[in-house]
Amino acid sequence: MSPDPLEERLSRLPRGWRAAPLERLPWVQDIRYGITRPGAHEDDGVGMVRASDIQEGRLLSEEPRRISPLTHKANARSEVRVGDVLIVLVGRVGETALVTEAHEGWNVARTVALVRTTGPDQAAWLRLWLRSSYVRAWCDRHVRGSTLQRTLNLKDLRGLPVPLPPAGAEAALLRTVKAAEGKMSVNRRIAECAMSLSDALFAVEARNRGAWPERSFGAVTHLRMGQVARPREGASSPTGVLPKDGVPFLAPADVLRKGLPYVSRTEAWLVSPDGDSVCAPQSLLLATREDGVHAVLNEVPVVPGRGVLALHTETLADTYWLLHEVRSRSRELTAAAQGPGGRELSRNALASSVLHWPPSSMRERFAQVVGRLHMRAREAHAENAVLSRLPDGLLDNFLDGAAVDEGGGSARRHSPWPTPGPPGACVPRSAYT
Repeated sequence: MSPDPLEERLSRLPRGWRAAPLERLPWVQDIRYGITRPGAHEDDGVGMVRASDIQEGRLLSEEPRRISPLTHKANARSEVRVGDVLIVLVGRVGETALVTEAHEGWNVARTVALVRTTGPDQAAWLRLWLRSSYVRAWCDRHVRGSTLQRTLNLKDLRGLPVPLPPAGAEAALLRTVKAAEGKMSVNRRIAECAMSLSDALFAVEARNRGAWPERSFGAVTHLRMGQVARPREGASSPTGVLPKDGVPFLAPADVLRKGLPYVSRTEAWLVSPDGDSVCAPQSLLLATREDGVHAVLNEVPVVPGRGVLALHTETLADTYWLLHEVRSRSRELTAAAQGPGGRELSRNALASSVLHWPPSSMRERFAQVVGRLHMRAREAHAENAVLSRLPDGLLDNFLDGAAVDEGGGSARRHSPWPTPGPPGACVPRSAYT
């Protein structure tokens, strides 16, 4: 039997290091999962973190699930505190985030594991390790169930090997990672402001939409439902590196993720798919759930899966207009959904849905302005894609015994990642292509 890749890597740690299972770390106080039966949503209840609320290292809960105070009290042991580490156990297994003041006193769902440490430095080190490519690959080897319901057993998580550097050695590394994450936060704010301005401009332009002729979605765009099933388990890309001739597979979950309306990478791929199934960049891709219809633009060619509706227009100006049309009517357009729980858009229903279609001159003028805003948002998004890989590169050096200086460099070998610029600066495209 071949050795476990993670154990083999940890066997080469520098002198003074050691490794131990997660449950045996001296500074880990508790490891548990959340509420199995949360009951019905209550508007005035206690917030509950679900797996879908943990994305890209952060907790996002714009429309949180809330449970009754009685249910929360009965599950007091899974109430979260600031600094707790939360880990997804079902679906996007291994996604990790720290609890902040915004979620103090919430609870967690059964799909989320809670790890409580003795202090913030220990939590930060554990989060950095959990987000590494080593642990993502380890999770892929230990998940169970189908590709639609990938599950990590809590018992397996308890046994996850964790490297322990000499006391205080990781301080500079954690400060560097914190600085990079601060830059990413600035970039997210820039992109969010750009999108808010774009939405506001659309609302101004569309205030007199009643004077425009009525058209159907089917009359102004070509609609095509994704027909491809999700690839088998194993066709995933935790590191974001695709095989030769690989094309990202776009699942509804990739569209429904909270955040910016762009997709530059996905968790699965198809090798040499049929050319007719591939959507070119800047296509408009839709999916739905109970809170509304969501739309994204793909930055790279993708193959839409079942449950994803692709809209193709004649011009990018039309695509921008329809993107904001969908964003402004997100809840209303759920009338075009079908299937269990209304989780799949009906091509025919959306094609017959009516919209007021402005003159081409207005669509072009709108696109000229929002195109610049979208470009700025995509630049920030692209820079964050580079910065998100910085911790992994530094950690790899650190595991080899390299000291990290205050500038984010290595005393033994250079980091393979671009150096972040000042707030507002953009990484050259050559750095991430």
